[in-house]
Amino acid sequence: MRAPHSPPGEPVVGNAMRFARSPFDVLDTLAASYREGVVHLSGMVGPGIYVVLDPALVQRVLVDDHARYRKPQLRPELVDPLIGEGLLTSEGDLWKRQRTTLQPAFFTSRLRGFGDTIVDFTRATTDGWADGSTVDVHRELGVLTVRIIARLLLGVDLSRADAVDVAEAMEQVGETLALSPGNVVRPPWLQTPPPRTYRQAIRELEDVTARVTAMHEPEGDDVLSLLRRAVDADPDGFPDDELRDQVMTMLLAGHETTALTLTYALFLLSENPDARAELHREVDDVVDGAPTWADLAALDYTERVVHETLRVLPPVWAVFREPLVDARLGEYRIPEGAPMMLPQWALHRSGRHWDAPRTFDPDRWRGTKPAETPAYFPFGAGPRACIGRQLAIVEAKLILATVFAEWDVEVLVDDLPRRAAITMQPTEPVPARVHRR
Repeated sequence: MRAPHSPPGEPVVGNAMRFARSPFDVLDTLAASYREGVVHLSGMVGPGIYVVLDPALVQRVLVDDHARYRKPQLRPELVDPLIGEGLLTSEGDLWKRQRTTLQPAFFTSRLRGFGDTIVDFTRATTDGWADGSTVDVHRELGVLTVRIIARLLLGVDLSRADAVDVAEAMEQVGETLALSPGNVVRPPWLQTPPPRTYRQAIRELEDVTARVTAMHEPEGDDVLSLLRRAVDADPDGFPDDELRDQVMTMLLAGHETTALTLTYALFLLSENPDARAELHREVDDVVDGAPTWADLAALDYTERVVHETLRVLPPVWAVFREPLVDARLGEYRIPEGAPMMLPQWALHRSGRHWDAPRTFDPDRWRGTKPAETPAYFPFGAGPRACIGRQLAIVEAKLILATVFAEWDVEVLVDDLPRRAAITMQPTEPVPARVHRR
């Protein structure tokens, strides 16, 4: 075994400052310049970070040898107050209990009943648009997906005002969690306390969570009902804050990746008018009035648009692991506890794995199964893959079809400045002109 190659860095801080300033540029450079399966980015403190650039090694970490790795505790002083030991962050037996408890809420048989709800909420959103007006589609889609997730997974009808509070709080969360030279270079004991605005955002999210829990009727098969029954049956098997942590997790993770996927889809479709026209043609051919669950199979181009968006601009830009003991990954040695990055951004956009990788081309997915494409893992992979990945695709397809059945949407900016937080987020509003068809 050998140590992975380290790109040249700056004195003392190594690669840390450049990565903190321009993470996506650094990942692009690594993917284009290094043929090694693992590259080591050095930093001022600790072991640096090991970037996995070979799809076969990603498969090894996330699937084949998943039990030898765990999720690292990144910025626990910020993440713990936000989602505690929810499904995204828990480990070991607690995670297994949570996953087993929540999985029935995501069964296909249950998803079949979601179509009308997704369409109805989407139409309620677009009913507020004026023909020829300009809207911030990122904000609109964020509020929409919060309300959808609250209804489908938590069993409550969240007011638009509460959904706006969640969306606004999430913007502050993203700003605080974003990579910066300070939080990358400083050791944990020198990190600054969470800013007042972040603490206020968490309080607002907790207020919404409390209202959701108070409104909920625990009689169904939604996430909150399943959790309440499980906690009542085994109170010692779950943390005291189980309900709070899972509601926070579902409100945040359950809506944000879908809202970002749709925002980026509208941006890419605006940059590629032929693709936008093809999407309109398919929706016109398939949809009679409003899309239904029965239409999903025929919305093939729409699904290709979703997958190509997730490839070109992946909301989850990287997943992270650390080995439980010294690990051998291919020919490389990774020390116990060393942070590892498995970057969707780099692998989804690498010329080693894709033809014309920066080109938005939904037709590249014609006859291709995403699940069998090694360099494509927008929802992670293996046992810790996103529990809601099927729902996310269904929701994105139905929202796109509902919008494009009645509207033409053109994003008015030719660039989207983005930050690398837990997800890849726009740093500015995303204005779009909407025209009723």
